Amino acid sequence: MPKRKSFNPLKQTDLLAKARLKQTAIAFITGQDACLFIDIKTHKIIKTDFATYNLISNLRHPWTVFIAAFGVDEFNNRYMKADEVVAQHPAFQRDMVNTLNQHHQNLISRMNQKHFLSAGWIATPYDLNWNERDAFNLFETLGAFNFKKISDTEVIAA
Repeated sequence: MPKRKSFNPLKQTDLLAKARLKQTAIAFITGQDACLFIDIKTHKIIKTDFATYNLISNLRHPWTVFIAAFGVDEFNNRYMKADEVVAQHPAFQRDMVNTLNQHHQNLISRMNQKHFLSAGWIATPYDLNWNERDAFNLFETLGAFNFKKISDTEVIAA
């Protein structure tokens, strides 16, 4: 008689997280109140319940983060400068904060400060190769360009 596999709650939770977080992402734009949990196919905001929050924050994930800085040039053309940050190994979301802050500061410093409006990121708790056009459209939908520059150093929500 074959040996019965023992129940592994951590493995079951990991499988549940993979299923529940499939095709979703967490997004943030500076100047907005909070992170948004979104469906990356439909670009719609998903309400987050406590169970989903726990799956995101209490498990290690192989994060892929698309960070961007947004600007509008003197001809009113919208553009972004972007980088993709991939975790070398599964990590907690809270462990990536310092790395992402460094990447964001570097990205913003390379941006023309006269054009700079805001910055943001989209993080997926799984490996994903971002298409820059899709990310740009998602950021637009989330309001990355809903800001107005009133001086070289001051930006307000439009």
